[in-house]
Amino acid sequence: MKFNAGTQYENPPAGSHIARCIGLIDMGTQVHKGFQGGEDWTSRDVRIVFELPGEKMTGKFNPEMKGKPFGASIVVKQSLHPSAKLRKLLEGWRGSKFTPEAIERFDPRNLLDKPARLTLIENGDFVNVDSISPLAKGDKCPKRINPLVFFSLDPEEFNQETFDKLSERLRAKIQKSPEWVALGNSSGEDPQPDPPSDEGDPPSDDNQPF
Repeated sequence: MKFNAGTQYENPPAGSHIARCIGLIDMGTQVHKGFQGGEDWTSRDVRIVFELPGEKMTGKFNPEMKGKPFGASIVVKQSLHPSAKLRKLLEGWRGSKFTPEAIERFDPRNLLDKPARLTLIENGDFVNVDSISPLAKGDKCPKRINPLVFFSLDPEEFNQETFDKLSERLRAKIQKSPEWVALGNSSGEDPQPDPPSDEGDPPSDDNQPF
């Protein structure tokens, strides 16, 4: 999936939408500006990317995008602490709280290709993900259109080919992180785990989406 690096882009409509998770991108540790002149702070972030298969772009700013599904994403700290935003979003998506056992076996890759219902809200020039919930009974999510993307800065998972396919804007941001710097010149010399398979999900031992 390409991320628009320009100043003009089509926002998806605000409201409730059926969506499918198509990307998990490790952003590394990023610096965030302090609120109203307060101290800057850092967090290791992840970008969770969704496509909205039922909402198609008009090509208003880029004719090549006409007819393609809108995308939506949210960037949060990589933390499953009980008070962390990521954990609250995931529990909303699951429709239930994580048990200690579920947290212990949680694998972020299991989020990929999973359907969800997103609530999008307008925020100035942007439309942001406000909440994630499971599909309602009777909801159907169309098949995925865009390829899945999993990118990690952990040395044992790093994949140069995946990094090279990210937008220039995302690559530049990731390259500012200490995790990127720590990879050094050896990054990408040894291809790491294959990208997620398109062959469907393995059998699950419960009714949770992940």
